[in-house]
Amino acid sequence: MSESEKPEPRRVEPRKRARERSPVNDGGLQLRIRELEQTLRQHMTLRKLSSYLKASLTPAETYAAIECFGPQLFESVGGKLYLLHPPGDYLEHVATWGDPTPNESTFTLRDCWALRRAQPHWVRDARNEPLCGHVASVSKSVFPYLCVPLVAQGHLLGLLHVQRLKTDAAASGYSGSSEAGLNLATAVAEEVGLALSNLTVRETLHEQSIRDPLTGLHNRRFLEDTLLRELARAKRKTHALSIVLLDIDHFKRINDTFGHGAGDMVLRRLGLVLQAYVRESDIACRVGGEEFALLLPEGPLSVATQRAEDIRKAVSDMTLKHDDQDLGAVTVSLGVATFPDHGTTADALIRAADQVLYEAKRKGRNRVVSAGVRRA
Repeated sequence: MSESEKPEPRRVEPRKRARERSPVNDGGLQLRIRELEQTLRQHMTLRKLSSYLKASLTPAETYAAIECFGPQLFESVGGKLYLLHPPGDYLEHVATWGDPTPNESTFTLRDCWALRRAQPHWVRDARNEPLCGHVASVSKSVFPYLCVPLVAQGHLLGLLHVQRLKTDAAASGYSGSSEAGLNLATAVAEEVGLALSNLTVRETLHEQSIRDPLTGLHNRRFLEDTLLRELARAKRKTHALSIVLLDIDHFKRINDTFGHGAGDMVLRRLGLVLQAYVRESDIACRVGGEEFALLLPEGPLSVATQRAEDIRKAVSDMTLKHDDQDLGAVTVSLGVATFPDHGTTADALIRAADQVLYEAKRKGRNRVVSAGVRRA
Protein backbone atom coordinates (compact mmCIF):
# COMPACT_ATOMS: atom_id res chain seq x y z
CA MET A 1 0.00 0.00 0.00
CA SER A 2 1.40 3.34 -1.03
CA GLU A 3 1.99 6.13 1.37
CA SER A 4 -0.92 8.07 -0.15
CA GLU A 5 -3.28 5.17 0.42
CA LYS A 6 -2.54 4.76 4.14
CA PRO A 7 -5.44 5.94 6.39
CA GLU A 8 -4.83 9.13 8.28
CA PRO A 9 -4.56 8.75 12.08
CA ARG A 10 -7.81 9.47 13.88
CA ARG A 11 -7.91 12.90 15.38
CA VAL A 12 -9.16 13.17 18.94
CA GLU A 13 -11.03 16.33 19.68
CA PRO A 14 -9.74 18.38 22.66
CA ARG A 15 -13.06 18.11 24.47
CA LYS A 16 -13.07 14.35 24.03
CA ARG A 17 -9.52 14.09 25.36
CA ALA A 18 -10.58 16.21 28.37
CA ARG A 19 -13.49 13.87 29.02
CA GLU A 20 -11.16 10.90 28.81
CA ARG A 21 -8.81 12.49 31.34
CA SER A 22 -11.69 13.48 33.64
CA PRO A 23 -14.32 10.72 33.52
CA VAL A 24 -17.90 11.43 34.41
CA ASN A 25 -17.73 9.17 37.42
CA ASP A 26 -15.16 11.43 39.08
CA GLY A 27 -16.64 11.58 42.61
CA GLY A 28 -14.69 14.67 43.62
CA LEU A 29 -16.04 16.71 40.73
CA GLN A 30 -19.60 15.64 41.40
CA LEU A 31 -19.24 16.49 45.07
CA ARG A 32 -17.82 19.89 44.19
CA ILE A 33 -20.81 20.55 41.91
CA ARG A 34 -23.20 19.61 44.71
CA GLU A 35 -21.35 21.96 47.06
CA LEU A 36 -21.70 24.84 44.62
CA GLU A 37 -25.40 24.12 44.18
CA GLN A 38 -25.85 24.03 47.97
CA THR A 39 -23.95 27.30 48.34
CA LEU A 40 -26.25 28.93 45.78
CA ARG A 41 -29.36 27.70 47.64
CA GLN A 42 -27.97 28.95 50.93
CA HIS A 43 -27.17 32.34 49.42
CA MET A 44 -30.73 32.72 48.14
CA THR A 45 -32.18 31.62 51.50
CA LEU A 46 -29.88 34.02 53.35
CA ARG A 47 -31.13 36.88 51.18
CA LYS A 48 -34.71 35.90 51.98
CA LEU A 49 -33.92 35.73 55.70
CA SER A 50 -32.28 39.16 55.49
CA SER A 51 -35.40 40.68 53.92
CA TYR A 52 -37.62 39.31 56.70
CA LEU A 53 -35.22 40.47 59.40
CA LYS A 54 -35.22 43.99 57.98
CA ALA A 55 -39.03 44.01 57.91
CA SER A 56 -39.40 42.69 61.49
CA LEU A 57 -41.00 45.16 63.90
CA THR A 58 -40.43 43.26 67.13
CA PRO A 59 -37.76 40.92 68.56
CA ALA A 60 -40.37 38.12 68.52
CA GLU A 61 -40.70 38.47 64.73
CA THR A 62 -36.92 38.32 64.41
CA TYR A 63 -36.80 35.10 66.43
CA ALA A 64 -39.61 33.60 64.34
CA ALA A 65 -37.69 34.35 61.12
CA ILE A 66 -34.60 32.60 62.52
CA GLU A 67 -36.63 29.52 63.48
CA CYS A 68 -38.23 29.44 60.02
CA PHE A 69 -35.11 29.81 57.86
CA GLY A 70 -32.58 28.13 60.18
CA PRO A 71 -33.45 24.57 59.00
CA GLN A 72 -33.23 25.71 55.37
CA LEU A 73 -29.80 27.26 55.85
CA PHE A 74 -28.34 24.54 58.04
CA GLU A 75 -29.73 21.24 56.77
CA SER A 76 -29.81 18.38 59.32
CA VAL A 77 -28.29 20.75 61.84
CA GLY A 78 -29.69 22.07 65.13
CA GLY A 79 -29.12 25.57 66.37
CA LYS A 80 -30.01 28.12 69.02
CA LEU A 81 -29.99 31.87 69.36
CA TYR A 82 -29.08 33.44 72.70
CA LEU A 83 -29.60 37.08 73.63
CA LEU A 84 -27.47 39.03 76.08
CA HIS A 85 -29.70 39.96 78.99
CA PRO A 86 -29.38 43.42 80.57
CA PRO A 87 -27.27 44.46 82.37
CA GLY A 88 -25.14 42.15 80.25
CA ASP A 89 -23.89 39.46 82.60
CA TYR A 90 -25.74 36.42 81.22
CA LEU A 91 -27.33 35.08 78.03
CA GLU A 92 -30.84 33.71 77.61
CA HIS A 93 -32.15 31.31 74.97
CA VAL A 94 -34.69 33.01 72.65
CA ALA A 95 -34.93 30.88 69.48
CA THR A 96 -34.34 27.26 68.36
CA TRP A 97 -34.38 25.45 65.05
CA GLY A 98 -33.78 21.88 63.92
CA ASP A 99 -33.34 19.30 66.65
CA PRO A 100 -30.52 20.58 68.84
CA THR A 101 -29.20 18.59 71.77
CA PRO A 102 -30.48 20.17 74.99
CA ASN A 103 -27.94 22.38 76.71
CA GLU A 104 -28.01 25.33 79.09
CA SER A 105 -30.91 27.74 78.48
CA THR A 106 -29.03 30.48 80.32
CA PHE A 107 -25.32 30.92 80.97
CA THR A 108 -22.80 33.64 81.71
CA LEU A 109 -20.31 35.26 79.38
CA ARG A 110 -17.54 33.25 81.02
CA ASP A 111 -19.14 29.98 79.87
CA CYS A 112 -18.46 30.56 76.16
CA TRP A 113 -15.02 30.78 74.54
CA ALA A 114 -16.46 32.67 71.56
CA LEU A 115 -17.77 35.45 73.81
CA ARG A 116 -14.61 35.61 75.91
CA ARG A 117 -12.36 35.77 72.84
CA ALA A 118 -14.80 37.93 70.78
CA GLN A 119 -14.50 35.60 67.78
CA PRO A 120 -16.08 32.37 66.48
CA HIS A 121 -15.18 29.19 68.38
CA TRP A 122 -15.37 26.00 66.31
CA VAL A 123 -14.98 22.66 68.09
CA ARG A 124 -14.51 19.82 65.61
CA ASP A 125 -13.15 17.32 68.13
CA ALA A 126 -13.46 17.57 71.90
CA ARG A 127 -9.99 16.07 72.24
CA ASN A 128 -8.33 18.91 70.33
CA GLU A 129 -10.28 22.07 71.25
CA PRO A 130 -11.52 23.34 74.63
CA LEU A 131 -15.26 23.00 75.20
CA CYS A 132 -17.54 25.89 76.13
CA GLY A 133 -19.07 25.65 79.56
CA HIS A 134 -22.62 25.71 78.20
CA VAL A 135 -22.05 22.48 76.20
CA ALA A 136 -19.53 20.68 78.42
CA SER A 137 -22.17 18.48 80.06
CA VAL A 138 -24.05 17.37 76.92
CA SER A 139 -23.48 14.32 74.74
CA LYS A 140 -20.89 14.01 72.00
CA SER A 141 -23.65 14.28 69.39
CA VAL A 142 -23.24 18.06 69.37
CA PHE A 143 -19.87 17.86 67.61
CA PRO A 144 -18.75 19.59 65.52
CA TYR A 145 -20.30 22.70 67.05
CA LEU A 146 -19.79 26.39 66.38
CA CYS A 147 -20.40 29.49 68.51
CA VAL A 148 -20.50 32.89 66.80
CA PRO A 149 -20.90 36.15 68.76
CA LEU A 150 -23.63 38.54 67.64
CA VAL A 151 -22.05 41.97 67.38
CA ALA A 152 -23.47 45.19 65.91
CA GLN A 153 -22.28 48.78 66.17
CA GLY A 154 -19.44 47.56 68.38
CA HIS A 155 -21.82 46.09 70.98
CA LEU A 156 -22.17 42.43 71.94
CA LEU A 157 -25.82 41.39 71.58
CA GLY A 158 -25.86 37.62 71.87
CA LEU A 159 -24.66 34.31 70.46
CA LEU A 160 -25.46 32.00 67.55
CA HIS A 161 -24.83 28.35 68.47
CA VAL A 162 -24.88 25.64 65.76
CA GLN A 163 -24.51 21.90 66.48
CA ARG A 164 -23.41 18.97 64.27
CA LEU A 165 -21.97 21.38 61.70
CA LYS A 166 -20.48 18.85 59.28
CA THR A 167 -18.44 19.62 56.16
CA ASP A 168 -17.36 17.47 53.22
CA ALA A 169 -13.82 18.82 53.07
CA ALA A 170 -12.15 15.46 53.55
CA ALA A 171 -14.26 13.76 50.89
CA SER A 172 -14.04 16.49 48.30
CA GLY A 173 -10.45 17.54 48.71
CA TYR A 174 -11.64 21.13 48.37
CA SER A 175 -10.05 23.20 51.13
CA GLY A 176 -12.68 25.94 50.94
CA SER A 177 -15.51 23.60 51.92
CA SER A 178 -14.09 23.23 55.43
CA GLU A 179 -14.84 26.91 56.00
CA ALA A 180 -18.27 26.91 54.36
CA GLY A 181 -20.15 26.27 57.59
CA LEU A 182 -18.19 28.93 59.45
CA ASN A 183 -18.78 31.52 56.70
CA LEU A 184 -22.50 30.78 56.58
CA ALA A 185 -22.92 30.95 60.37
CA THR A 186 -20.92 34.18 60.49
CA ALA A 187 -23.08 35.72 57.77
CA VAL A 188 -26.27 34.71 59.60
CA ALA A 189 -24.92 36.10 62.88
CA GLU A 190 -24.12 39.43 61.19
CA GLU A 191 -27.63 39.68 59.73
CA VAL A 192 -29.32 38.82 63.03
CA GLY A 193 -27.08 41.15 65.02
CA LEU A 194 -27.77 44.05 62.68
CA ALA A 195 -31.53 43.37 62.78
CA LEU A 196 -31.60 43.31 66.59
CA SER A 197 -29.49 46.47 66.76
CA ASN A 198 -31.83 48.27 64.36
CA LEU A 199 -34.84 47.21 66.44
CA THR A 200 -33.20 48.66 69.54
CA VAL A 201 -32.47 51.96 67.81
CA ARG A 202 -36.00 52.08 66.40
CA GLU A 203 -37.52 51.37 69.82
CA THR A 204 -35.33 54.05 71.43
CA LEU A 205 -36.40 56.65 68.88
CA HIS A 206 -40.04 55.64 69.31
CA GLU A 207 -39.79 55.94 73.10
CA GLN A 208 -38.20 59.36 72.76
CA SER A 209 -41.08 60.47 70.53
CA ILE A 210 -43.78 59.44 73.04
CA ARG A 211 -42.06 60.24 76.36
CA ASP A 212 -41.67 63.45 78.29
CA PRO A 213 -37.92 63.73 78.95
CA LEU A 214 -38.32 65.55 82.29
CA THR A 215 -40.74 63.23 84.09
CA GLY A 216 -40.41 60.02 82.08
CA LEU A 217 -44.20 59.91 81.63
CA HIS A 218 -45.90 59.59 78.28
CA ASN A 219 -46.56 62.82 76.38
CA ARG A 220 -49.64 64.43 74.80
CA ARG A 221 -49.12 62.67 71.49
CA PHE A 222 -49.21 59.27 73.16
CA LEU A 223 -52.28 60.24 75.21
CA GLU A 224 -54.21 61.29 72.11
CA ASP A 225 -53.32 58.13 70.18
CA THR A 226 -54.06 55.85 73.13
CA LEU A 227 -57.34 57.57 73.96
CA LEU A 228 -58.65 56.99 70.44
CA ARG A 229 -57.67 53.32 70.58
CA GLU A 230 -59.10 52.76 74.07
CA LEU A 231 -62.34 54.52 73.16
CA ALA A 232 -62.81 52.16 70.22
CA ARG A 233 -62.18 49.19 72.51
CA ALA A 234 -64.54 50.54 75.18
CA LYS A 235 -67.31 50.96 72.60
CA ARG A 236 -66.72 47.48 71.23
CA LYS A 237 -66.74 45.78 74.65
CA THR A 238 -69.18 48.23 76.31
CA HIS A 239 -66.68 49.01 79.06
CA ALA A 240 -66.18 52.22 80.96
CA LEU A 241 -63.16 54.44 80.28
CA SER A 242 -62.18 57.27 82.61
CA ILE A 243 -59.78 60.16 82.28
CA VAL A 244 -58.35 62.31 85.06
CA LEU A 245 -56.88 65.73 84.27
CA LEU A 246 -54.79 67.45 86.94
CA ASP A 247 -53.00 70.75 87.23
CA ILE A 248 -50.44 71.95 89.80
CA ASP A 249 -51.88 74.82 91.82
CA HIS A 250 -49.98 78.14 91.69
CA PHE A 251 -47.14 76.60 89.70
CA LYS A 252 -46.07 79.98 88.28
CA ARG A 253 -45.54 81.21 91.83
CA ILE A 254 -43.14 78.32 92.48
CA ASN A 255 -41.10 79.19 89.38
CA ASP A 256 -41.09 82.91 90.14
CA THR A 257 -40.15 82.48 93.80
CA PHE A 258 -37.69 79.59 93.75
CA GLY A 259 -36.60 79.40 90.11
CA HIS A 260 -37.20 76.99 87.26
CA GLY A 261 -34.93 74.37 88.83
CA ALA A 262 -37.38 74.11 91.71
CA GLY A 263 -40.29 73.95 89.27
CA ASP A 264 -38.64 71.07 87.36
CA MET A 265 -38.08 69.23 90.64
CA VAL A 266 -41.78 69.56 91.50
CA LEU A 267 -42.76 68.21 88.07
CA ARG A 268 -40.46 65.21 88.47
CA ARG A 269 -41.82 64.44 91.94
CA LEU A 270 -45.39 64.61 90.67
CA GLY A 271 -44.42 62.24 87.88
CA LEU A 272 -43.19 59.75 90.49
CA VAL A 273 -46.45 60.06 92.42
CA LEU A 274 -48.48 59.30 89.31
CA GLN A 275 -46.35 56.27 88.50
CA ALA A 276 -46.94 54.98 92.03
CA TYR A 277 -50.73 55.23 91.68
CA VAL A 278 -51.27 53.69 88.24
CA ARG A 279 -52.07 50.10 87.38
CA GLU A 280 -50.18 48.31 84.64
CA SER A 281 -53.04 49.05 82.22
CA ASP A 282 -53.30 52.74 83.17
CA ILE A 283 -51.59 55.53 81.22
CA ALA A 284 -49.98 58.50 83.00
CA CYS A 285 -48.99 61.48 80.85
CA ARG A 286 -47.58 64.96 81.12
CA VAL A 287 -49.80 66.90 78.76
CA GLY A 288 -47.73 70.08 78.87
CA GLY A 289 -46.38 72.60 81.37
CA GLU A 290 -47.87 71.78 84.76
CA GLU A 291 -50.78 69.79 83.28
CA PHE A 292 -51.01 66.00 83.61
CA ALA A 293 -53.49 63.29 82.65
CA LEU A 294 -54.31 59.78 83.77
CA LEU A 295 -56.19 57.35 81.53
CA LEU A 296 -57.96 54.39 83.19
CA PRO A 297 -59.16 51.75 80.67
CA GLU A 298 -62.18 49.84 82.04
CA GLY A 299 -62.18 52.19 85.02
CA PRO A 300 -65.64 53.40 86.13
CA LEU A 301 -66.20 56.90 87.52
CA SER A 302 -66.13 55.77 91.16
CA VAL A 303 -62.73 54.08 90.77
CA ALA A 304 -61.26 57.02 88.85
CA THR A 305 -62.55 59.51 91.42
CA GLN A 306 -61.01 57.53 94.29
CA ARG A 307 -57.72 57.27 92.39
CA ALA A 308 -57.74 61.03 91.85
CA GLU A 309 -58.36 61.61 95.55
CA ASP A 310 -55.47 59.31 96.50
CA ILE A 311 -53.17 61.25 94.17
CA ARG A 312 -54.36 64.60 95.56
CA LYS A 313 -53.64 63.50 99.11
CA ALA A 314 -50.23 62.04 98.23
CA VAL A 315 -49.18 65.31 96.60
CA SER A 316 -50.38 67.46 99.49
CA ASP A 317 -48.42 65.27 101.92
CA MET A 318 -45.13 65.81 100.07
CA THR A 319 -42.36 67.79 101.74
CA LEU A 320 -40.25 69.47 99.06
CA LYS A 321 -36.97 71.33 99.33
CA HIS A 322 -34.74 72.80 96.66
CA ASP A 323 -31.28 74.18 97.40
CA ASP A 324 -32.10 73.94 101.13
CA GLN A 325 -35.22 76.04 100.62
CA ASP A 326 -38.58 74.76 101.79
CA LEU A 327 -41.04 75.06 98.90
CA GLY A 328 -44.04 74.93 101.19
CA ALA A 329 -47.24 73.08 100.38
CA VAL A 330 -47.70 71.87 96.79
CA THR A 331 -51.22 70.91 95.78
CA VAL A 332 -53.08 69.81 92.65
CA SER A 333 -56.61 70.21 91.33
CA LEU A 334 -58.19 67.29 89.46
CA GLY A 335 -61.15 66.74 87.16
CA VAL A 336 -62.64 63.32 86.31
CA ALA A 337 -64.84 62.29 83.37
CA THR A 338 -65.97 58.87 82.11
CA PHE A 339 -67.07 57.32 78.81
CA PRO A 340 -69.87 57.05 77.83
CA ASP A 341 -71.64 59.21 80.43
CA HIS A 342 -69.67 62.41 79.82
CA GLY A 343 -68.59 62.00 76.22
CA THR A 344 -68.39 59.42 73.44
CA THR A 345 -65.50 60.99 71.52
CA ALA A 346 -61.96 61.86 72.57
CA ASP A 347 -62.56 65.60 72.28
CA ALA A 348 -65.82 65.44 74.24
CA LEU A 349 -64.28 63.36 77.04
CA ILE A 350 -61.25 65.64 77.41
CA ARG A 351 -63.49 68.71 77.32
CA ALA A 352 -65.72 67.28 80.08
CA ALA A 353 -62.70 66.53 82.30
CA ASP A 354 -61.21 69.95 81.59
CA GLN A 355 -64.43 71.72 82.57
CA VAL A 356 -64.61 70.03 85.98
CA LEU A 357 -60.87 70.61 86.50
CA TYR A 358 -61.43 74.36 86.24
CA GLU A 359 -64.45 73.99 88.48
CA ALA A 360 -62.08 72.53 91.09
CA LYS A 361 -59.85 75.57 90.59
CA ARG A 362 -62.77 77.95 91.07
CA LYS A 363 -63.88 76.17 94.23
CA GLY A 364 -60.54 76.78 95.94
CA ARG A 365 -58.07 74.30 94.39
CA ASN A 366 -56.56 71.20 96.06
CA ARG A 367 -59.69 69.16 95.36
CA VAL A 368 -61.24 66.57 93.02
CA VAL A 369 -64.39 67.29 90.99
CA SER A 370 -66.12 64.62 88.92
CA ALA A 371 -68.32 65.33 85.92
CA GLY A 372 -72.05 64.82 86.41
CA VAL A 373 -74.03 62.38 84.27
CA ARG A 374 -74.80 64.01 80.95
CA ARG A 375 -78.45 64.90 80.51
CA ALA A 376 -80.35 64.16 77.30
